[in-house]
Amino acid sequence: ADERVHEDAEMDHTLSNLSLGHLPPLSDQLKNSGGDKVCKLCGDSDWQPRFIAMTKDFLIISHPGAKEVSDQIPLYEVSACARMAQGDVGGAAIAFVIDTIEGGYNGGRQYIFSVQNEDQYQAWTTAVITQAAISKKKYRNLSMLEDTKERARNLLKTNYWQICFSTFIIVNFIVNISQTSVSHSTTESRTALIFHVFDWIFTLLFTVELAINLFGNWFTPFFNSSWNAFDLIVVAISIFSVCYSGGPTWILVLRTLRVFRIVRLFRKLRVLRTIVSALLAALPVVGNAFVLLTLVSFVYAVVGKNLYAARSAALFGRFEVALYSVFGLLTVGGWRLNVEAVQDPSYGPGDVDPGTSLYFISLIVICFWILVQVVFAVLVDNFTRACRREEKQAIVDEEADRLKELGMSKASVRSPLTPLLDNLAYFTNAADLSSRISKLFEVLDCDRGGTLSFSELADGLRKMKNFTPVIVLSQDDFHRMTKKGTLCDEEGCLTPEQFDSILRDELERHLESKIAEAYELAQNFNKTDLSALFGGLKILRLMAKLRKSSSPETSKELVAARALWPEGGAGTRVGVGARHHGEPNP
Repeated sequence: ADERVHEDAEMDHTLSNLSLGHLPPLSDQLKNSGGDKVCKLCGDSDWQPRFIAMTKDFLIISHPGAKEVSDQIPLYEVSACARMAQGDVGGAAIAFVIDTIEGGYNGGRQYIFSVQNEDQYQAWTTAVITQAAISKKKYRNLSMLEDTKERARNLLKTNYWQICFSTFIIVNFIVNISQTSVSHSTTESRTALIFHVFDWIFTLLFTVELAINLFGNWFTPFFNSSWNAFDLIVVAISIFSVCYSGGPTWILVLRTLRVFRIVRLFRKLRVLRTIVSALLAALPVVGNAFVLLTLVSFVYAVVGKNLYAARSAALFGRFEVALYSVFGLLTVGGWRLNVEAVQDPSYGPGDVDPGTSLYFISLIVICFWILVQVVFAVLVDNFTRACRREEKQAIVDEEADRLKELGMSKASVRSPLTPLLDNLAYFTNAADLSSRISKLFEVLDCDRGGTLSFSELADGLRKMKNFTPVIVLSQDDFHRMTKKGTLCDEEGCLTPEQFDSILRDELERHLESKIAEAYELAQNFNKTDLSALFGGLKILRLMAKLRKSSSPETSKELVAARALWPEGGAGTRVGVGARHHGEPNP
């Protein structure tokens, strides 16, 4: 009997290391799967039965018949709950997906469940969405004011709102152009009154838009955006100019600046926004080259003032006049007349003053032919790089939208260990990788017991704040990584050797996915050589994996993999798998 009690205590201790506590009592469960068959997608296509229960604040996940919680989703961190596309359910009858927020308890991961019929799907999704909204208000302490702010932010993001105000900006620009074509003698006429009314209407509309934006994003989120600051300046100028229709000249100048409303259209259209953002990103680097050009121009202005002030006060009488003349010479317009105006009087109209000619020719060669071209070259180079970054981000956003339409996300296909694997991927050789994994094991093994339990591994990874997002390891992840516990010892823990083997397998899958992403990105940018290189890496990796097995099925797959690499194809072009004449294609 004593031995039996001791074994039960050891089993309870083992289970406590593999769980997040016990299931809540039925009185605290708002809904549970009960007798319904609910499965959870574990890995790529492994549907495993699960018991799920929903409380006021959590969606609890457990194994059927177990009393322990294997995973849980805080409902206040649920960002979306929707049905998966029919082609992506992987044999399940009906599947729905639950998205979680980035940086939260579940690290932005995605949970996919399958149910047996439409009624179960409607019941679960409705319950999750409803209770998540209630839980969000409770845990985020959303007051009525904050809830209204969130509604305002969502309104500004709608396509209808963007299209409407883009149209207003274009129409306002057309009205401004029409107003400039009206004669000044009609300023007191009925036409002028109509333009004034239009000005009030558009100013009111843009003021309302700005007020909603200020209200929804006050304070730091609003002013962190340079576009918002530009909107604020333009609208403030518009309000001031319509309120003071008369007055001094500077008010007329402010009224003229209202035409810059059209620039706000750049924010609405992604293509224009990409160009402007890339240009602004390139300006800081261009500034260095422009400073060099300005300093050299200052030097020539000082030299010109000292040499030619007495000969031509109109061109070099003072420093600011000389600097203006130097910038005028950089346009290479009429520079010969300037030379004749300042050359030595002893030289006739057809003669050449060597000293004056040297000054002007060196100025044009150094400043215009060299430094101005350097400024342009730096601008074009950095503008091109910035455009590529913007295009890359656009591709990432489009891919995220496409995955969202399919009911998927990056979080659903990546490993929870992605931040850690990104760090490990910088190893130099096998010994370096083993050293990195060994040091990681020592850090995670807090009790210095020589093994890692699930709780030690999960808690240790979560505490590593230098990883973004925070690593959240669930029991299902641990179950998959350890091949349903077959890679663990008798107590369900990992030895250093087992931990090293598991991390190497995870790193191998991670690098394969990176190659696939790089291949797709190279295709999107029409980089033929890069596409061939990464395509060749994918095929070589597939063939290496297939060679590990000698079964007839994998032999057929190996033949199919070889068929993907045509004779004289990508391998020959980029140097991957290059061969001599008469040798078999690798």
